[in-house]
Amino acid sequence: MSQDRNEFFVIRIPDTGSLLDAVRIIASSGLTITRCHFNRSLDPVTAFFSVSGDEKACARGTGALIKDGYLQTTVTYPENVRFTVIVPEIPGTLHRILTILNEHNAEISSLSFDNRGRYPDALHIMLRVLRPDRTEDLIRAIETEYRVLIDGYDCGDSCDDGSLFYVRYAARVSEILDGLEDPFILELLHQFSHIAQQLTEYGKEYQDVLEQILLNGKRLKETTGQGFYSDVQIFSLAEHLTLYCFQLPGGGSVFVIDAPDERVMIDTGYGIYHEDVLRMFARYGLGGADDFTRIILTHGDTDHSGAAGFFNAPVYTHEGTWEIIKTNNRAWGAASQDLVLEQVYTVMINLFARMTPPPLVNLFPPAGELKRGEFPVLSTFTAGGCTFEILEGHGGHQHGLVYIVCRDAGVIFTSDTILNLKHLSPERSEYNNFAVYLVTTVNVDPDLVKSERKALVGLAEEMDRELRASGRRLLYCCGHGPVSVMENGELVPAIKPVVYHHPQN
Repeated sequence: MSQDRNEFFVIRIPDTGSLLDAVRIIASSGLTITRCHFNRSLDPVTAFFSVSGDEKACARGTGALIKDGYLQTTVTYPENVRFTVIVPEIPGTLHRILTILNEHNAEISSLSFDNRGRYPDALHIMLRVLRPDRTEDLIRAIETEYRVLIDGYDCGDSCDDGSLFYVRYAARVSEILDGLEDPFILELLHQFSHIAQQLTEYGKEYQDVLEQILLNGKRLKETTGQGFYSDVQIFSLAEHLTLYCFQLPGGGSVFVIDAPDERVMIDTGYGIYHEDVLRMFARYGLGGADDFTRIILTHGDTDHSGAAGFFNAPVYTHEGTWEIIKTNNRAWGAASQDLVLEQVYTVMINLFARMTPPPLVNLFPPAGELKRGEFPVLSTFTAGGCTFEILEGHGGHQHGLVYIVCRDAGVIFTSDTILNLKHLSPERSEYNNFAVYLVTTVNVDPDLVKSERKALVGLAEEMDRELRASGRRLLYCCGHGPVSVMENGELVPAIKPVVYHHPQN
């Protein structure tokens, strides 16, 4: 017997009766519907179905839906948009609206306004849609100053008039992802709809969830190139050992341990920032993609591991982290690994952030008997005459997460178990809230992470006491936030970061 598989269908529903007909086709093909979503007030022509069944049933269902014209396999973007702007009786209003249209390079098909007619406050506009995503931006620009009523979107002969919510949404997704092909766009629409549907159970609005997803991807794209910046801290840990911390615009920090015999990168940041990070590294004399002796990934989230495939250095990580990267599921190995929120969020952020994993990695060995506090020592490496230990976490934030400690150098890399969120910039705090909003909690085991954090704080406090005896302090290298020291139970930046921007061209 062939094993059941999961499949998704994006169905075109020209009328309510066709919804029943599509369900009949799916059921008669031997498929089981596991999820459906249709909201006529949002988009009168689009429905989402998840189904399960064997391979033959999936093929039968796909073929029958295509034959009857229900299955969407391409995205038909609108050719024209018609809308009405409610204009106040203020001199210069028409000039202002035309200025906005001109600023967005809009191609006007028709424009009608008569303040002595039946609707004296209505300016009727029809635009030819050359770039659907830019049309959305244009309408939002007008909406910041005037009330706008969308009258309809036209796709020529290929589709009916309607709100076409998902068509416009697909255009915005495609813009962020630089023109992803239609089959992948449709799959993303299905998955985004799924996570939005799930989050309505937490009291969130379906459309607001979809907008938050887009804002996440848009923020990442806007903070590349000339929009890129980083908060930088540099520490001399020993005579021939220097630590660099780079807080990128979004996601986790990148650390570099630089010594004559080793140049080690701990976490890589998002793949989308790779070119910007290389430009920044060159500015600080850290070389390029070929100039690192090893890369250590503390865990599998793409904001910590997403650029590893761009570098030529050997990559070291935990087996659990490698499984998370391979399966595209940040909850792999945790009790919640089958939750839709975790799975879809991983797919989404990996695409937006250009996740680029290495082709192969070096796995840390299994835990032995040696421990630091409650954490097994998996491996060690040396740099600048100092020995660094790799400790295995408990899996509270994510399965496979590791810590790195060096008593000689006075540092502890806490990954995402201990964070200095209080000293994040407002922009970074706002960005971090995207993940919390979309998965409700960034820790795959919220209860376990509390005890794990307590144990890690205990180890750090012990190290700090030893260092104080020689007039030194322990540096907390947090997954997010500045390198810090603990003062009266609170993390404070060890030194003030310097903000890096690319030189102007």
